[in-house]
Amino acid sequence: MVRATSTVAGLALASSSVALSLDVNDLDSVKAAAAEIAKGIYIYHDPAATTGHFRQPQPWFWWLSGSGWNGLMDYTVYTGDTTYQGDLLSAIAQNVGPKYDFCPPEQANWEANDDQMYWVYNALTALEYDFEPLPCEGSAAGAGGDCASSWLAISTNAFEQFAARWNNDSATCGGGLKWQFNPSANGYTYKNSVTNGGFFQTAARLARYTGNQTFADWATRIWDWSTAVGLVRADHRVFDGAGDEDGANCTSVNDDEWSYNVATYTHGAAHMYAATGGDQTWEARVQGLVDAAQSRFFGPADNATGVMYEQLCEPFSTCNVDQTSFKASLSRWLGKTAVLVPSVRAQVVGLLEATAVGAATSCDGHGNATCGMKWYVGGFDGKSDFGVQLSALEAVTSLLAATAPPFAVAPNRHKAVVGHRWRIRPSYT
Repeated sequence: MVRATSTVAGLALASSSVALSLDVNDLDSVKAAAAEIAKGIYIYHDPAATTGHFRQPQPWFWWLSGSGWNGLMDYTVYTGDTTYQGDLLSAIAQNVGPKYDFCPPEQANWEANDDQMYWVYNALTALEYDFEPLPCEGSAAGAGGDCASSWLAISTNAFEQFAARWNNDSATCGGGLKWQFNPSANGYTYKNSVTNGGFFQTAARLARYTGNQTFADWATRIWDWSTAVGLVRADHRVFDGAGDEDGANCTSVNDDEWSYNVATYTHGAAHMYAATGGDQTWEARVQGLVDAAQSRFFGPADNATGVMYEQLCEPFSTCNVDQTSFKASLSRWLGKTAVLVPSVRAQVVGLLEATAVGAATSCDGHGNATCGMKWYVGGFDGKSDFGVQLSALEAVTSLLAATAPPFAVAPNRHKAVVGHRWRIRPSYT
């Protein structure tokens, strides 16, 4: 297992610039590196905009702004730096929509299920870390003093939409959510992993937080469907999706593998492990998914350090701004999985330490707040965009997941929940 014990500054070989200094044994060093990378993300923020979005080149992705805010929410929780908290809450308020479900009218012609999910993850993260609430006033204040804009209400509203859409889509493939929920949208005939894994993760996170069996039953149902149709294989590799057009009935699976697909299922399975008090079946699934992620997304083959990379496009420098962000999801959810599932902790932390060192090494372009895409080349590779920067932030902040407050549970939830924090530099037996 790789151990990243040196500072990054001493490893920058491919650039004459000074890379970020990162010592994985030093909490202050990790926080300082994360703060610099966060500055690089905020270059893309338009303070004059009223939409809460980040500037991105075409094609422009609404979901990616949602993922960006989720990364900055984790950063805020992990570091205690509230620099971005005001803008974060404002962005969520501007995009949550009138029904408090992240279906704003402005996105009616563009939004897909997975886009919505990447904004819902903000509400789930806020719920789990007791994050600052959205204002509860006017129409947001419901009967009996309940707040329609509470993080739990927002998450549940979205879950109920996903469940209704699943039921509507069940005439084909024996179930499953379609990528698009607008029948006229390109992709309406595709049932993909990021969508169904996102529904699985949403249900699992709500199950762990609330103890409500309905959420747990849905999570199990989605998992069983995903394995039956072949999106999640017996060896826990996660394929991209399958179509139901013209009677295809999901019989042919697109076997592309992207890091955010396996990441989505991994974090959902980790929450199910915790929700069930440490069920061995879910533990085995988490282990299988972590092993699959390691085998497919840590390398490349000629790089013995096992640094995270996007294997379908990164070696060929063909990743678009959508795809450069996928490693953010894998880092984010592996870090939290290591907190929830002790048996994979040593394996995950070793991977994340090597990855964080590589990511920080790449941050020496245009000043060391700008990071590169290829974290295994020893410096800045000249490729940077919003997705690249977000992935670098998540790679470094994932080392801080253990220092966050313990995952919260609903006040009336009495069932024991598994999950323990690991130190910034764990010791292993």
